[in-house]
Amino acid sequence: MEKPKSKAIFFILAVVAVAMMILFSVSIAEGMVLLSALAVVLFVAVFGVGFTLKRKYRENGWL
Repeated sequence: MEKPKSKAIFFILAVVAVAMMILFSVSIAEGMVLLSALAVVLFVAVFGVGFTLKRKYRENGWL
C-alpha cells in the first residue's frame, strides 16, 4: 500500500492566502490600487492551485 502524501502544502497555501488578504487590506488602506489588484490576482491564483491540488489528491486516493 502506498504511503499517504503530506498535507502540509495545504497549510502553506492557506497561510499564503491569508497573507494575500492582509496585503489587499493594507494596500486599500494606503491607496495603492495596483498593489491591491495584484493581491487579488495572487489570491485567486493561490485558491486555484489549492483546489487543483486537492482534486489531484482526491483522484489518486492520497487523502
